Amino acid sequence: MGKRRRQMTVTAATIPDDLLVSDVLVRLPAKSLARCRCVCRSWRAGIAGAAFVRRQLELSRAGQQQHPSVLSIPRWIDPLDGRATCEVISFHRLLLPPPGRRAPAPPAIVDSELVLEKAWPEGITRLISPTHCDGLVAISTVTDRVFVCNPATGEFVALPLGSHNVGLDHCEYFVPQVALGFDQWRSRYVVARYFYRTYTYGGGGGAGQEVFDDVGHEVLALGAGGDWELTQDPPYAVGVQRPMCTRWAFYWHANEPEPRLMRFGLRDRAFAVVPRPPTGWNPVDDMAALQDGSTLCYVHAAAEASFQVWLAADDGHDELQWSLRCRIDLLDPIPSVHYNLMPVAAADGDTLVALAGGTLWKYDMGKEGAEEVVAEMHNVRYRRRDGSKFFMDQSFESEHYIVPYIESLVAIA
Repeated sequence: MGKRRRQMTVTAATIPDDLLVSDVLVRLPAKSLARCRCVCRSWRAGIAGAAFVRRQLELSRAGQQQHPSVLSIPRWIDPLDGRATCEVISFHRLLLPPPGRRAPAPPAIVDSELVLEKAWPEGITRLISPTHCDGLVAISTVTDRVFVCNPATGEFVALPLGSHNVGLDHCEYFVPQVALGFDQWRSRYVVARYFYRTYTYGGGGGAGQEVFDDVGHEVLALGAGGDWELTQDPPYAVGVQRPMCTRWAFYWHANEPEPRLMRFGLRDRAFAVVPRPPTGWNPVDDMAALQDGSTLCYVHAAAEASFQVWLAADDGHDELQWSLRCRIDLLDPIPSVHYNLMPVAAADGDTLVALAGGTLWKYDMGKEGAEEVVAEMHNVRYRRRDGSKFFMDQSFESEHYIVPYIESLVAIA
């Protein structure tokens, strides 16, 4: 055994550092790479290099094909206080069944992996809205505060306060959306947010109506050490739905005076109105970006538990060509309940992961919406850093925020 160990040591020592870093270390998980940084200066420099981070991200995306997963952020909600806060936020990885393998039949208990638990003494509102890009998660709150974190590396940052959104002064349960994406022209990840400058209350015939107008828009480049940068104002008021982020642009909903899609180009930092899918509009319609940000996905709620999935390629131009990809009818829906089919991630070009009615589903769009229950979310067992475990009851006092998960080394600061 002693001779064999010496042979292994000699063999490892003869591998050039650049080859060891670029071809071997890059395939290790993030937690192992954190320890490898401490081995020597050359390893530390290599792991921190931009080429290493890009290659590791490419391998992580490829790994999602065979080992797909999502990130769950469980939150207890105070139904009597929309601005209630707590000091701890946690991120949990939930493995999905790989292609060709079915999930355990419900009500099976599903264990999740604690990826990050973060304490923030100032408090984070229990109501949040997360969005994802390349392993980073941006979290908007019921305040002007926005957080960005990388669960895989443990980096957690509170962004500088942006322009005040007067909507927060009048709507207690209002969580403004934020967009997160990579600006390839400036080689920076950027966060975008909208805000309302004025608020009015009025209306004819004695009927009061809340109106938020004079909408503004600003972006912040991560790692640049700067502040929020005001951009061109959106042409219409931004709706409550999540934005969709591709490699070319951010897409925002506009609902008034009629449904529209607004495209904010990352290259020119300007807005344009672009075609929507040829459908009606429903407040639970949702959007996502598929296939590494090259394809737009719009999910239209055509009925209580029936949805249409529309796709359009994003090639950097304003003319979108939408096509109906599939129709999805939920299995055994509860009568008179309006479900929100929230597209979460795409393990590949044909698989859509979605959260609807407290259930996590996989949809095979190549088989006309063949669906499979991944987990009943109240049966997901979460772990705390101290080793204890807990479940989230299926009630209006709990929420499972689901976003895609890609393990990456992308830095925030």
